[in-house]
Amino acid sequence: MAQSNVEGTCALCLKHRKLCKSHYLGRVLHTLSSDPDNHPVVMTPKLIKATPRQLWAHLLCEDCEALLNERGEKPVQALFNGASTFTLLNRMNVALAAHSEKSYESYSGSAMGIETEPLAYYALSILWKGSVHKWTTLDGQESSIDIGKYQEPIRKYLHGEAGFPDGVYVNVSACTDVGSQGMTYAPSLLANTPFPMYSLLVRGIWFHIITTDTPPSGLDDLCCVRSARNLLFKADCSKPFLESARSFHETATVSPELKKG
Repeated sequence: MAQSNVEGTCALCLKHRKLCKSHYLGRVLHTLSSDPDNHPVVMTPKLIKATPRQLWAHLLCEDCEALLNERGEKPVQALFNGASTFTLLNRMNVALAAHSEKSYESYSGSAMGIETEPLAYYALSILWKGSVHKWTTLDGQESSIDIGKYQEPIRKYLHGEAGFPDGVYVNVSACTDVGSQGMTYAPSLLANTPFPMYSLLVRGIWFHIITTDTPPSGLDDLCCVRSARNLLFKADCSKPFLESARSFHETATVSPELKKG
């Protein structure tokens, strides 16, 4: 239960402050996933259930909460699949592709007039929040993620103490498939990759965050911040979306209410 006048050390600025109610994935995403008759469906390794529960904690002070909102959450909310439109995908659909392959197309964020750093900032803010706190989900489960030595450089970047962190790359794709456009997945570490890669899906925007001190040639070109033209990608994400959903269904119990539906 949220409490007033909770004091403690803010995880971002590291100062003793009054702490506010900080959401892991954002209150807006919960609202978009709800309707008057149904709660959002939450998938965890043990349980799949419709619930009004939101993931939040007394984690940040009001100033730091506002900072994450203004630099990341607010501008990205204007791009992902909202109540009536998917702005990022719509902009790509009327733009000239920088490069086309069978499985994806790339677009210059600069040419489309889209600032790409807020996308990277937003993705890193969620990844970082997942690394500094254990978020209680369903049935006593907790969600967190280990980003090792990159936690502190990312914190400094988010707080404005340093520039974009060395060894960090953020790839952004707008998904053309309906399933991905309506779903949000918390950050997870992908298996069988040559370097740590974290996946995050937010209402049709799929983020892949890579951390490595020895990047292979060409990795800069996949990053929305480091690439010369601030590249963004468009792709059918139905395969990884279905694989992610399947992994939950293999281990989780589906609540009786959902089975009735």
